[in-house]
Amino acid sequence: MRLQTLLAMLALLPFATNASQTANVSSVESSAQELGSSPESKLDSTPKSLPPVYTTATRTPVQSEQILAAKDALLHSGDIAKSLLYVPGFSMVRKGGLGAEVLFRSQGASRVPILLDGGNLQGACGGRMDTSATYIFPENYDHILLIKGPQDVRWGSLISGGAVFMRDITMLDHNTLQADTSMLAGSFDRLDLHANVLAGGKYGSLRAIASHYESGDYRTGSASFSGGSATHSAYKRESASLIATLTPTKYTGIELDMDIGRGFSSYQDRQMDARTFDRLSFSLKAQQQFQSEIVRRLDLRASWHEVDHIMDNFSHRQASGDYQLNNPKRTNANARAELTLYPSQALTLYLGASYAYDDHQMRTSGKQPSASAANAFLSQAYKPNFHFNYASIFMQGSYAQLDSASSVYFGARYDYASAHKASSAESNSNHLGSGFARYQYERGGFSYFIGLGLAQRSPDFWERSKTGGMGLEKESNLQLDAATAYKRENLSLQASLYGAYMWDYIALHYASNTTSAFNTDALLAGAELEAKYGAFGLVYISGSLAYTYGQNLTTRSGLLAGSPLPQVAPLQAQVSLWLEHRGFLVRADMFANAAQSRYAKDYGNVIGKDFGASLGFATLSIYGGYKRKNFSLLCGVENLTNALYSYHLSKAGVMVGELAPTSRIYEPGRSYYLKLALGF
Repeated sequence: MRLQTLLAMLALLPFATNASQTANVSSVESSAQELGSSPESKLDSTPKSLPPVYTTATRTPVQSEQILAAKDALLHSGDIAKSLLYVPGFSMVRKGGLGAEVLFRSQGASRVPILLDGGNLQGACGGRMDTSATYIFPENYDHILLIKGPQDVRWGSLISGGAVFMRDITMLDHNTLQADTSMLAGSFDRLDLHANVLAGGKYGSLRAIASHYESGDYRTGSASFSGGSATHSAYKRESASLIATLTPTKYTGIELDMDIGRGFSSYQDRQMDARTFDRLSFSLKAQQQFQSEIVRRLDLRASWHEVDHIMDNFSHRQASGDYQLNNPKRTNANARAELTLYPSQALTLYLGASYAYDDHQMRTSGKQPSASAANAFLSQAYKPNFHFNYASIFMQGSYAQLDSASSVYFGARYDYASAHKASSAESNSNHLGSGFARYQYERGGFSYFIGLGLAQRSPDFWERSKTGGMGLEKESNLQLDAATAYKRENLSLQASLYGAYMWDYIALHYASNTTSAFNTDALLAGAELEAKYGAFGLVYISGSLAYTYGQNLTTRSGLLAGSPLPQVAPLQAQVSLWLEHRGFLVRADMFANAAQSRYAKDYGNVIGKDFGASLGFATLSIYGGYKRKNFSLLCGVENLTNALYSYHLSKAGVMVGELAPTSRIYEPGRSYYLKLALGF
């Protein structure tokens, strides 16, 4: 059955359903409103779930982590990178239609991994045409855990942080049938559709989710009245998920998921487009709660993901000369076990182990005289390219007495990583150690934490595939994080500081004929400031600043010691003002980036390289509407002033048909949208 047909059926189902009421229990401890993200609340009638595996024994207002409700935080777009700009410290790199890169504190790719329920799903393209975010539909998940810095070891050896997309195991009190659906229509022929149906009872449930995102080529902003230039960026993405849950007791949950994804995308930053983005995933997880005073929970997870990606230079554009086709395929398998212990009332421990393999295969046409000749290579067998194996053990804990304002968090992790390159029969392996310790204090409206973390990372597929990649050393980061917060009535303030010394930092040199990878030493430091104030329960204002400073410390591969570290975002600012009253809402968001004069031309990372200095900009978006219980209607305008702008972290444009190459990929100009959401 075509995904469009399935989506239409699910979208119509709520209008023929009288769903029974379910327990309105949410496991989200920080609302999207409090975090200053999207204003839309998650629709009511949320079934309860087993206690989520990402909670800790003590939570204070200032943390190294944030938990976001997926529907709240990522309201307007399936573009994860753009949505996360509401969180200070996040930035993005646009390539065209899909697959914008997510960066935190100017670090991305394997330094800030995007995980699905703790497992890896990696893109297949050697040039990162597709990223993990390309295959993720945010509304198909319940929560997003954002980890800031190397202050967690449960989900991996996190060099600069990470994002974990979560599904909770649903538990129902009684027979239930409920659904929600949403539709967004906007400029550039944009259409987003989503439907979610849940049916079940005390002993289990079945959930079906379908999503459809599409858009035509967008136009950039412009100072002239006639409008901006077209950008080669049309895309379509579809997904279907089937989630079966068995809950034989109130302490036991078993879940089997299947996710299917299809799509295509045009890109302005390269000579090929994505003809297909095919994803097939299966995952199994089991959670058992215990009534023991010491042993509290066992969590088991396993997943298998396959990405089959075809790219060519003739399906979405007129071929210029020869016809070419590449078809990489990537398979990720993950297994994870974690035991939660409460040795005492004050002490919580997580003990776990994980294993993963990552297999990359490839078939390519080379230069051919016709499209049919290039397509003929799709009947050939895939050739092995790279193979990776990962094995890990970890321990994480917290100590917090009930009568104390202080708490301590700590963790240690060991990873073994191996890599094999088929074409040269080269192999490499790394032993990786990570750990952290953090002290937190809370009293009255004041809280703070200070933490020291060490994380080590093995070179990833994109780094290994570059010249010199198999000879790279593991990357290490020693980072100090500190934050303080104050909250009193309608006022909240927070400041975060960090400083990182990274030895054997992996950088890339984009020379004219080849791209080489090398190790160097680097310094990173920065801060994020946040403030929010509400008056009369009606008017709210929030703002944030984020800045990262990067410097190269060692002369390597022509990159001089003391020069700026490449691919570092400038000062970023965000201000929001909104009014809410009896369900009515109006909000304005301003985003601004300062000019960036610190750069290292032709040096960068697997995401991109520095072109030179960049200009500052500011954009304004306004939206509003009405939301009440299970109904919301919002309309808005993005980039109201139709500003012509691009981010400092940007890709370079290429010639596509009559579209001339540009120095950077410019962001969309003024656009309008209308979104309707219903729940039953």
